[in-house]
Amino acid sequence: MLGEEDINPHGFHNWPPDRRISSMMSPTLLAAEEGGWVATGSSGSNRIRSAILQVICNLVDFQLPLEAAVAAPRIHYEGGLLSLEPPIADPSLADLARHWPSIKLWNNTNVFFGGAHSISWGAKGDLAGAGDPRRGGVVRYV
Repeated sequence: MLGEEDINPHGFHNWPPDRRISSMMSPTLLAAEEGGWVATGSSGSNRIRSAILQVICNLVDFQLPLEAAVAAPRIHYEGGLLSLEPPIADPSLADLARHWPSIKLWNNTNVFFGGAHSISWGAKGDLAGAGDPRRGGVVRYV
């Protein structure tokens, strides 16, 4: 974790002595308007924020079911590079290229984009879970 820029922006061998290492977790709770909750979180250093935000946008803005919201293709922008998961239509890629000159189109879904394992508890007590396929996630109801 010392090589992660978010935790150690001054470089791998420059961690101050006698200082506890921060966590690379970001558990997040979302209160649903109609009641109920969604709990999600991801690992992925600088990509944690974009992974969690995209899952939330997929749920709230696009009304996707939890499993689809977690599995949907992701994007991440950092250091002048726009990274994209497939699939993406050629016209959309061309439009993005006009705004972002540096684009990396990944061949497959990838752990680079985080791993937002998630659960939801609906207003009526219904449960749903989604293990992020980027991290080999699974859901088991016990």
